[in-house]
Amino acid sequence: MKFWRICLVGLAMTSAVRAVPPADFFEPDLAMYSFADLYFVRPLTLAVLPLTATTFAASLPFTAGAGPDGAARSYEVLIGDPSQFLASRPLGSFYDWENRDKTRPVVIKFPEGYTVAELSPQQERRYRVALEEHNSRVLAIEREADLPEADRKALVVAEQHRWENVLRLLLSL
Repeated sequence: MKFWRICLVGLAMTSAVRAVPPADFFEPDLAMYSFADLYFVRPLTLAVLPLTATTFAASLPFTAGAGPDGAARSYEVLIGDPSQFLASRPLGSFYDWENRDKTRPVVIKFPEGYTVAELSPQQERRYRVALEEHNSRVLAIEREADLPEADRKALVVAEQHRWENVLRLLLSL
């Protein structure tokens, strides 16, 4: 009988105690990343940079023969990216730096239809600002009460042409 009482009390105690749900992911303190970056990653990058520069110099005759973009791409991969990783990257920020130039698809509406463009984050910000400006200009034309209907339609058509030119310019950058 005493055994069953102990089991019952133990069961009651374990049912009252709950486990804490785990977090989605563990993110260490930025100080830990900064420490590792300052004392390990940056010195290692600095030590590897002369090796990559020597590799670039040795491969330059071959990459120059690959076309105008061959030497530039080789320089970017072997010297440009590691030196930016060493000097330009904020201390301890590894993940944001890796995704700095990633493009993503953005749906853009043209008068004839839609298109999907791969835009960098900077291009996407420019596109969003230009789209907001375009929409506000069209609304301003539509709100103007003193304009005759023919002039209003002509201004909207002109704004559409201007918007198409802005889009072509943005997509060409």
